[in-house]
Amino acid sequence: MTTAGKRRILIVDDDQRIIQLLSEHFKERYTVDIAMDSGEALAIVRRQRPDLVLLDIMLPGISGIHLLREMKRVDTAIKVVMISGSDNATLAADALQHGAATYVAKPFDLQRLDWLVSAVVATPSRKESD
Repeated sequence: MTTAGKRRILIVDDDQRIIQLLSEHFKERYTVDIAMDSGEALAIVRRQRPDLVLLDIMLPGISGIHLLREMKRVDTAIKVVMISGSDNATLAADALQHGAATYVAKPFDLQRLDWLVSAVVATPSRKESD
């Protein structure tokens, strides 16, 4: 958690419109960091340790699933919500198997996403509950 008491969210997406929409939507309640590629996202995770990552599954270079695995190597307790333009059940299962808290298909309903983010952030991680 940041010193101002706000939880920190990292939004990772290569679509500037999604970054803008989500950062505007969440900025009142959360400290929002953004990344448009995997290298930037991993650097932020290492430096900031966000409370939650909203992670696009389709990124240039490496997949969101691969990035999820890398984030879990940095911090096993990190909470990740995968976001995808595909409603492919196999992708969703793969994301959950690799440690994502949940999976949301685009286009998403902001009210539902709000509820999911609040629920995931409020859930103690294994590290916090030990």
